[in-house]
Amino acid sequence: MQPPPDANPRHRRMGAPLLDCISVAAVALSLAGPAAVRAPAAARAERAGDAVAISNELLHVSIALDKGARITVFEYKPFQENVIYPAESAGGLLMDHVWEQTWPGEFLNRRYEAEIVKSGPDEASVKVWTTGAGETVKGLRFERLITVRDGDRNLYVTVSIMNPTEEGRVTGYWSQNNYWFGNRKEGFAWARPAVRGIDRLGIDEKGEPWFGGAWYYIDDATAGWNGGYHSNLRRGMMFLMDYNDLWRIYDNAAAVTTEWMYDRVAIPAGKAWSTDIVVIPVSGITGFCHGSRYLVANMEVARTNGSLIIEHQLARGVEKVEDITLETRVWGLKAAWTGEVDKVRVPALEDDARSFTVVARNIGPMPAGIEVTMTGKDANGRIVRAVYGDYYGGAEGKNNDPFTMKPYLSFARPPKQKKFLKPDVISYKPHEPPSVLHLRGLWASQFRFEEAVSNCLPAAAMSIGWLESSPVGLTFTWFPPDYPSLLSHDLIVLGNVPAAPFDLVGQEMLKDYIAAGGNVLMLGGDQSYGQAGFSNTELLEFLPVDVGSPYNWRRLERGTQLTVCMPQHPVADGVVFDKQDRVFYSHLCAPRQGAEVILKAGDRPILVLGRTPAGGRIACVLATPFGEADRNERAFWDSPAWQRLMVNTVKWLLHRLPG
Repeated sequence: MQPPPDANPRHRRMGAPLLDCISVAAVALSLAGPAAVRAPAAARAERAGDAVAISNELLHVSIALDKGARITVFEYKPFQENVIYPAESAGGLLMDHVWEQTWPGEFLNRRYEAEIVKSGPDEASVKVWTTGAGETVKGLRFERLITVRDGDRNLYVTVSIMNPTEEGRVTGYWSQNNYWFGNRKEGFAWARPAVRGIDRLGIDEKGEPWFGGAWYYIDDATAGWNGGYHSNLRRGMMFLMDYNDLWRIYDNAAAVTTEWMYDRVAIPAGKAWSTDIVVIPVSGITGFCHGSRYLVANMEVARTNGSLIIEHQLARGVEKVEDITLETRVWGLKAAWTGEVDKVRVPALEDDARSFTVVARNIGPMPAGIEVTMTGKDANGRIVRAVYGDYYGGAEGKNNDPFTMKPYLSFARPPKQKKFLKPDVISYKPHEPPSVLHLRGLWASQFRFEEAVSNCLPAAAMSIGWLESSPVGLTFTWFPPDYPSLLSHDLIVLGNVPAAPFDLVGQEMLKDYIAAGGNVLMLGGDQSYGQAGFSNTELLEFLPVDVGSPYNWRRLERGTQLTVCMPQHPVADGVVFDKQDRVFYSHLCAPRQGAEVILKAGDRPILVLGRTPAGGRIACVLATPFGEADRNERAFWDSPAWQRLMVNTVKWLLHRLPG
């Protein structure tokens, strides 16, 4: 559904008189009732039954311990209202979830414990906590430290998940925040940073959702922020989170909820994961296009004759920034042109947003890209910089070329700087009988791997994690929850599975497993090698082949023969293919230096072996389980020679054959 003109911030009327904005806000506030904001002399905390309050002269926050320790009162003095909608409708800030559990999950209405850590005068802090009971969180302590500082409008939060148990846990944290402005959902909207620019959605004056870009969620965030706002009331709440841990931003217009989910994290026994969130209320702003510790910003853009009128709305983030220069660059995306824009000088950023209008002259046809560079000095005199931007389509509309279906302007996703929690010692030792983990995708059974294990090592223990689709994407029905469980397997088989269900933490664990001397068999298919999307470069370097690019599998010419290249190798012992045995499709993956190519189809490698520095072994099957044999052909997976090859490969991977 397209937004009505007055609901889409891109189409807002520019330069509305300040009196109009104040009048709209005043009407809304009169309906909301008198302000309840307290004004203590300094930061303080106090408890009354199941409620804990923390306040300063700008902010009053109340935490309901019997409702999941959610914030049920959030009053910022310039707003003159409690922005949380009723708790019985799940209103509140900082609600704990894990995304392995569907909403509402076990924490939403859990009674939490609490402790006042500090009560003024410079800051007030409250710690709340509970213990998980579900499968992935059993025994984990979920803790939030919530802080206000004297003279500061921001709310500072540290979320920690501690593992006091004797077993590792893997879980994904999820933060939910339900609030609105003016005691109504109509007119509420969200902005999120994405590859195609600032993605916006909202609720029109009839209460219907509108979508300027993606649906409720985005998986391609380019920065760690998520903001909800009301343009007419000129109010917004910016949430800052750690981009390095961020997985998905989820804003549900129908439910008026502001949420995000984090990458799944492995928490070893005795260790803890933590992340910081900053809640920044902003008055005087009509939307968001940037959020950081130094700056909260928005742009309103309109075209007038041969110019673009750009209204910059700037407010302080977390740090104080002074002596600011704002540079605006505007350029054509289809036609080559560069506009002329004067710089803006700003003495200092303030809590309330201030507007600064610039004119981009000598512009050409739309669409255009807009990039803003803010340079200033922090409280210590150090130079700080923030760079942000957006797409402006004008009459060209959305950021999408209708012929190529690619964006006119793309914004890069910075590489994540991940810090993984790991045991102090990661060590692999072989087991008797051996243990095998098969992470099994579609068509993996065609390779006859499980039959090979049963035939040559009937006492081996076999665990299977099926690839499946869930409400949060692709997952495995089972994956080792910690390093000891992972390292208890002597062989891990990647049976045509992509990187998605591993997440970044699973890829890191698999890399560490190989680095410790573990063994891996990788099978071909439409979700494997170049199509898999593995991003852990250290993991990929262990493989004896270069996985190549997406869609890197091709059909072989009819009649292509299978040839054993190293007949003296133990894996090739007794393997003799008949002339009618065929591989129909295979991956185009080049063997790395030092790899051993055991089998080829024509000139394409089919089975490639490699060894790791710690003594582990890796086998890559580059054939795919696709194609159909003609009358005088036999698919390779039905060949006795292939089944013998699989038995030998399993023995070699489990160190039952010399290598």
